[in-house]
Amino acid sequence: MTEAVPDTPHFPLFRPGTDEGWQLVSSERRYAGEHVSVDENRYLTPSRREPVPWMVVERKAAVAVAPVTADGRYVLIAQERLPVRQTLWEFPAGQIDAPLAEITPALIDETVRRELREEAGCVLAEGGTLEPLGWFLPSQGFTNEHVYLFRAEPVCVASRPEADGSEHISDVRLVSPGELRRMIAAHEITTALTLALFARMAAKGSL
Repeated sequence: MTEAVPDTPHFPLFRPGTDEGWQLVSSERRYAGEHVSVDENRYLTPSRREPVPWMVVERKAAVAVAPVTADGRYVLIAQERLPVRQTLWEFPAGQIDAPLAEITPALIDETVRRELREEAGCVLAEGGTLEPLGWFLPSQGFTNEHVYLFRAEPVCVASRPEADGSEHISDVRLVSPGELRRMIAAHEITTALTLALFARMAAKGSL
């Protein structure tokens, strides 16, 4: 099955520190790992003109996408999440493999399509679109990580998930909008990225 490849959507990019009155005074790296690093930073803010110290976890930006089939059902995946030792129902998501300054809409678009294929076995159907839904901050008190949100419609389930070596996806499930609401209300869906996507779609009237 050939994936539909529409034009790359244009949308604003998240750039921390662009608002007036913010300044990073100094930064010292305390830990550097493959997926995260920890910096001891000092900031000037719009209301505080003495440097404020803060430990910040640096993590790559990411994407999350709500795949919707032609009959209006949402594609959820069951993924094993090691830090919480649970298998969780969520929408496909993944990190953008680039430094913050090098992220472009085209790279984000490419990452969304890759995660659709790898985690859900889905591709955009002919005439399908990727709708940008902005971004959200999953834990703004200690990390600058941000996640770009998308709705992909319609998608076709084209293959089995092919998650990378560090991930394990045990199931793929198609749910109606009503079932998605029920799962959230019943605490069967608890991941921030899935709840953020649900909230953004609900606010825009597409759910």
